[in-house]
Amino acid sequence: MKIRYPAVEGSFYPSDESELDQMMTEFEKRVIVEKTGSPKAIIAPHAGLFYSGLTATYAYKAAEGSHYRTAVIFAPSHRVAFSGMSGAGFDEYQFVGKNFKVNRELTDSLIKKHNLTSIDQVHLYEHSAEIQLPFVKKYLDVENISVFVYGDYSHNKLSEVIDSVLEEGKDLVIISSDLSHYHAYEKCRKIDGNIVEGIKKLDLSVIDMGEACGMTGVKAVVSSAKKKTLNPAVLDYRNSGDIAGDRSGVVGYLSAVFY
Repeated sequence: MKIRYPAVEGSFYPSDESELDQMMTEFEKRVIVEKTGSPKAIIAPHAGLFYSGLTATYAYKAAEGSHYRTAVIFAPSHRVAFSGMSGAGFDEYQFVGKNFKVNRELTDSLIKKHNLTSIDQVHLYEHSAEIQLPFVKKYLDVENISVFVYGDYSHNKLSEVIDSVLEEGKDLVIISSDLSHYHAYEKCRKIDGNIVEGIKKLDLSVIDMGEACGMTGVKAVVSSAKKKTLNPAVLDYRNSGDIAGDRSGVVGYLSAVFY
């Protein structure tokens, strides 16, 4: 049994299960989502829960009650520079109060079909996929997860991988991304507004005027949504200045779904 152990437990989210559950419940109390179907894909942020947890709750709340086989997470690499995309080679992800089984059949088939790699080092300390797990645990009726972390990789290639997942129609695609980093408050809102409008319009040229650490993933899922005629909805946008009060250098967060 090959297990991936938590990298940011106790820093990005509480290591105590009851404390984590209480934090998630407080987010949920503030979120109302009008559901219009079962999302095929979502975009959710990946900062520490204090900063981005409320925004992420919107996307996952929209998917609550829908049945999925697997939560397929696509996340950018922050710690390891590499070319391509790596599918996690683990059997389980250890998490607070729950071990997530990895869908090895799905992961391995996507690796083979799209000539991907599987590099353990890419996944060991990466927070951008791990921070999705509190929400997967609370909101998604899934049997297992499948995790992909990308480095220097084109959005067109990633879109092809997403297409393969969507074509099976059994799984939820999760795109992990924060938006612009460390601009003043109003500048951040202006830059991030391009991502918001680009998603609503499924327009990559508008998205390109914005900034996102997971830009490859955002553009890829929008490309797939256009091909599959999915309907986008942006459910929440805010930045760290709205949460922590310091507006001198903020980070943007967005929650979106594709039906």
